[in-house]
Amino acid sequence: MDDQDPETSLFGLVDACAAVGVRTFIVHARKAWLKGLSPKENRDLPPLDYPLVYRLKAERPDLTVIINGGVPGLDAPKRISRGWTE
Repeated sequence: MDDQDPETSLFGLVDACAAVGVRTFIVHARKAWLKGLSPKENRDLPPLDYPLVYRLKAERPDLTVIINGGVPGLDAPKRISRGWTE
């Protein structure tokens, strides 16, 4: 599972759920590794992938896609959408 392509697995899961009526998705923008990392390390590695979540929303505008995790403050979404990543 650790070697799954994040885009393929995330988009496939969302599409399968949307096909049966799910309209809202809360997406953590970090892939969790199942082997080799502690739970604490999984909060920092691998890095957050906001562009992946933005592509999901852009390609599925009829769905509600919410980013969960790693947003450090109220002004961060604006900065993140312009390419700010920390």
